[in-house]
Amino acid sequence: MRASRFMWVVLMAMLAAVGYWYWQSLQLPASAPAQSALAHTINECDLIASKVAAALPEQLPFQKLEKAARQSRVLEHCMQDRGYQENPDWVVAANNQAKAMASAQGISDSEAYETLRRKAMLQSDQQPGYWRKRP
Repeated sequence: MRASRFMWVVLMAMLAAVGYWYWQSLQLPASAPAQSALAHTINECDLIASKVAAALPEQLPFQKLEKAARQSRVLEHCMQDRGYQENPDWVVAANNQAKAMASAQGISDSEAYETLRRKAMLQSDQQPGYWRKRP
């Protein structure tokens, strides 16, 4: 009688442990896909650029523009230091897109191009990509 009660307790404990393990395995988040080398480099350089411009004031509109310009300049130099350069194929495609965007929004071509450039500098999954590895 005592042995069967002991076996019953052990069996229930094992069943509870297996159930808990199964529940925990369902709760684990799916592993994120590994970043490409380009995406990793963009993230590193973006962090550096953000730290450089963090102390700049941005109460006035021109200060916001100065801060954005400094961040993009630091990002560009950081990427160049790591062996990346602006992709000429992206420039051709962006110039065409900037002209259409400028006429639709009533802004200058250069402002539209710069807006596209700043956005594309931080993306690694677009085609053609803004960055390419130097030969």
